[in-house]
Amino acid sequence: MNAPQASDPIWLLQTLILEAIARGESLAAVGDLMCHAAEKLAPTAICSILTVDTGGRVHPLASPSLPASYSRALDGIPVGPATGSCGTAAHRGEAVEVTDIETDPLWADYRDLVRPLGLSACWSSPIKARDGRVIGTFAFYYLTRRGPSALERRIVDASVHVCAIAIEREEERARAERLAWYDDLTGLPNRALYRRETAEILAAKGSDEGASVLYVDLDDFKAVNDTLGHIAGDTLLKRVGERLGVAARRRRLRGPARRR
Repeated sequence: MNAPQASDPIWLLQTLILEAIARGESLAAVGDLMCHAAEKLAPTAICSILTVDTGGRVHPLASPSLPASYSRALDGIPVGPATGSCGTAAHRGEAVEVTDIETDPLWADYRDLVRPLGLSACWSSPIKARDGRVIGTFAFYYLTRRGPSALERRIVDASVHVCAIAIEREEERARAERLAWYDDLTGLPNRALYRRETAEILAAKGSDEGASVLYVDLDDFKAVNDTLGHIAGDTLLKRVGERLGVAARRRRLRGPARRR
C-alpha cells in the first residue's frame, strides 16, 4: 500500500482534524470542523455527526448546515431497527444507505422532520470505539435521491476514524474529571468535592449564618471485608451509595426543611 500523499485531500482532512484534537479543541469544535471540511470536499452533501450514549440514545454533536431545530428534534431519540438512517446504523452497527427517504420504511416515523428541509436521501455510518461499541454516527444527507459517490465513501471512511478518536478522547477526559470529584465505586461525591462545595457554601453565607453536616458511618464494615471478602464489602458500599442517592433526591424534591 502506498503511503498517503500530502496533496491527497482525504489525508489533509484527517491531518486537520487530528491537529485540532491534539490542540485540545472541544469535541463540539472538532465536530463542526469535521463537517465543514467534509462538506468542502463533497459540496452536494450535508454532514451530520451524532453521538450515542451508554443508554442507546443519540445526541447531536455537529451539523452546521442543518437547522438547529432539526438537531433538537433528534436529541434523545433511542436507536432502533427503524429509526431513520442514523438510529438504524447505530442499532445495526453497520452503514445504512437510504436513497429515498420519502418511501423508505426506516424513515416512516421521521420523514416529517426532513420534508420541510428538502432532504431526499441519507447515508449514515456508525462510529465505533476501539472496543467495538457504537459511540456515534456520521451521516451525509442529500437533496436528491441518490447514494454516495466513490469520493464520498473515501471521505466517510476517513472521517469515522478520526471522529472515533475525538469521541473516545472526550470520554477519557470526562472520566478523568469525574474521578477527580466522585468515588469510582459508589458514584458518590468524594472528599475533594465535599471540601470544595463546603467552602463555596460557607463563602456564600453571611457571617451570622451557619451550616449543618450530616455524618453517616457504617458500623463494623471491616468485619464484612474480613469475613465475607472485599467483593461483598464493595457490594455493600454500592448499595448504601444507591440508597443515599435516592434519599438525597427525594429530599431535594421535597424542598428545604421548615424550622420548627
